[in-house]
Amino acid sequence: MWRILFILIPLSSFAQGPGGGFSNYRVVGAQGPGPLCLKCGGSKMNSYSGVSDTSSFVNSRQMGSNAANAASKDGKLLFYTTGWAILDKNGNVIPNGDTLSPTPVSLNDIAIGGNNFPQNSFIFQHSEDSSLYTMVHTTKFQPGTIGPLTLWKSIIKIGADSSLAMVEKNTIIISDTIEGTGISGCKHANGRDWWVIVKERFNTNYYALLFTPDSMYISRMIMPGSKYAQEAAAMKFSYDGKYYAAYSSADGLRVYNFDRCNGQFEFLSYINDPQNGSQLGNSCCFSPNGKYIYFNTYDKIHRVPIQSSLSDNDVELVRDYTLFVDTAFGFNVYYLFLENSNDGKLYLGSTNSSRFYCTIDNPDAEDIADIGYHHFEFQIPYFNNHTYTNHANYTLGPLAGSPCDTLGLGKNELLNTTTAIEIYPNPNEGNFTVNYSPQAESGMLYIYDLNGHLVFNEYIAPWSNTKNIKLDTKLNDGMYAINIEFGSIRGIEKFVIKR
Repeated sequence: MWRILFILIPLSSFAQGPGGGFSNYRVVGAQGPGPLCLKCGGSKMNSYSGVSDTSSFVNSRQMGSNAANAASKDGKLLFYTTGWAILDKNGNVIPNGDTLSPTPVSLNDIAIGGNNFPQNSFIFQHSEDSSLYTMVHTTKFQPGTIGPLTLWKSIIKIGADSSLAMVEKNTIIISDTIEGTGISGCKHANGRDWWVIVKERFNTNYYALLFTPDSMYISRMIMPGSKYAQEAAAMKFSYDGKYYAAYSSADGLRVYNFDRCNGQFEFLSYINDPQNGSQLGNSCCFSPNGKYIYFNTYDKIHRVPIQSSLSDNDVELVRDYTLFVDTAFGFNVYYLFLENSNDGKLYLGSTNSSRFYCTIDNPDAEDIADIGYHHFEFQIPYFNNHTYTNHANYTLGPLAGSPCDTLGLGKNELLNTTTAIEIYPNPNEGNFTVNYSPQAESGMLYIYDLNGHLVFNEYIAPWSNTKNIKLDTKLNDGMYAINIEFGSIRGIEKFVIKR
């Protein structure tokens, strides 16, 4: 009986993971071992089997707080990033994989290390071509500014021989004052496309980037119920994509419902920081089954249940910090970043450099006494330079009953058109022109929002080829789809209203 239980427990834990084999790796570390740092190097944590195994490797670049990676479905590491470079599974920079996120402040750091802002990079695999991966990334604050001013996109291709190549590099997506942390992503409700969320700094706006098989769309929206006077150390989606949370000592913990269909947030609940801002709020993390949100400062771990209203009475103290020293060099370390893992546990890294993690074995347990907290007991081979791995969640499929995929936001039946449509300008402010091929019969023009709701329709005369649309006061900013029908002949195109 005990042998059977031993087999089943890891499989059950694995099923709770955030992304199957795609998201099982965490890569951390400093530079390769040498006389100045006998315990420095790279460490890998692989939870594909349902148990986190560790191994060491030589890492040619020092890593900072920021890291993201890509792994195959069967759990093999493909590549990872420090924020400044793309490195292969062995820790070597790939061809042309250097000098990412170029700004004046980063140029001096490229040779020695990684970006020290957590969640500074986000990587996801293309749905229509599994050999391509998009990386969205930003950088440190530039001198004389109040925040990063550029968000970039780079694309990595994996060849049939497992070679890695940069096919697009440092393409500017947004030039604005955006957060230095907190890039997060979630699959669209159609189970194919990707939302990437980036906050603006010192205000309540955010950018929702929608990546489809053939395009990228950007919407700038207001995050409701939020002051966001200070950047949060972590902004996270729940496993099911229903919730989004951010925590900072200045703004407390804020929880939102997320609409995977249109990329919009609905304010759910809020609590003040339990420590009244006396300690920096470091990170937050959802439990695997979505019962709780865990969040921590340097010296305390808390959690709250996910519900529509929260108060101070709902906050549970998980653990007070007690002194821990990594005996290799005598570093005194504190709590830093919480991370999910495919083994169903939460891992809590440390400040300074350390070879140890705290773990929470059963984060969905109702009783704090049953969560299985272990204080800096999980050891890796080499020092972790407080690296946080930002994973994409590949497990989300289409949202049952969602109308989102009726708009042709990818390669489905609506894109098998027999008449071409052109929209200009695109993006526009609500007034635009539609060109199409003339037909001998009359037709109809329909405009749908991202929820699949019809928001506008108009008659099309036979043999016409142009419609001037004026909707500047009728539609909000966002993405829409135009569907033109002449009997059995149809065409569809997407456009963005951005004022």
